[in-house]
Amino acid sequence: MHKPFSLFNIELTNNCVMKCVMCPRTNNMTRQRGYMDVGLYKKAIDELVECNPGFRNSEILWLHHFGESLLHPEFGRCIAYASRLNIRIGLSINPIMLKDPIIDELLAAEPYILYVSLDGHDDATFHKIRGIDNIYEISKLRLMAFLREKVQNRSNILAVLSMIDFNLNHPSIEITRAYWESIPGIDHFLAKSFTAWDGGAADVNTFLAGGNPSYDRASVQCTMPWERMTVTWDGTVVPCCFDYDMKYVLGDMRHETLSDIWNGKRMNRLRKEFTANKVTNPLCRNCERLYLPRDLWNL
Repeated sequence: MHKPFSLFNIELTNNCVMKCVMCPRTNNMTRQRGYMDVGLYKKAIDELVECNPGFRNSEILWLHHFGESLLHPEFGRCIAYASRLNIRIGLSINPIMLKDPIIDELLAAEPYILYVSLDGHDDATFHKIRGIDNIYEISKLRLMAFLREKVQNRSNILAVLSMIDFNLNHPSIEITRAYWESIPGIDHFLAKSFTAWDGGAADVNTFLAGGNPSYDRASVQCTMPWERMTVTWDGTVVPCCFDYDMKYVLGDMRHETLSDIWNGKRMNRLRKEFTANKVTNPLCRNCERLYLPRDLWNL
């Protein structure tokens, strides 16, 4: 028996409005699209609170995986349910979603922290990264409207302006960093480290600086199988937030408890691969962070 399970993230949906060049969802995800049932979501939250009370008021539970959570018709209800149980909720969103009704619902639900992803510095640079035409300026206007409401309402939501730190975005980061750091309502600017996820998406790997890296493979350094799990929108449980296509399924919380999945055969098999330094499973074998100490991940 291992320590009580923890969750890194719950996927409210894997639908998205973007076609990002650095996201494996765009060209490599084959699994079905959908929206998490609120009853299933509550089941996960309730079991987390019951089995791991220390999670409350200390860890962040992210309500996204490979999709835009604000597309979920009951995203506010989901955030508020967890918040009432003292679980700190985090979201990463695209500001194009911030229409007035969404702003109101988001402020009322009060997530703990909000990563607002706005890459590029104009419509052209945004399109090269996010794959959608003519929405940078609209996204910026909607974000500014949200920030005004956040400040006027004296909201405690931590707002982080997030940009992916890779070659297509370096000029835009230099141009916009000082601007965003000066805007009221933005609590932090983050040049977020680029990741190739599980290393299995060839188109995403092309953006790795210097190509595919090589590592000292003396021993596996990743500790995720002893730390947290990820729940996808349909209740499938996977071991890592890099698993965009359910390459290593641990279990199904529609038919099992999360505790049973955490202590189950599939998870223990994964742990044995890691401790034996013989990682062959399709999710982890090509991961750039498998042999990199966690404190260097910069997530």
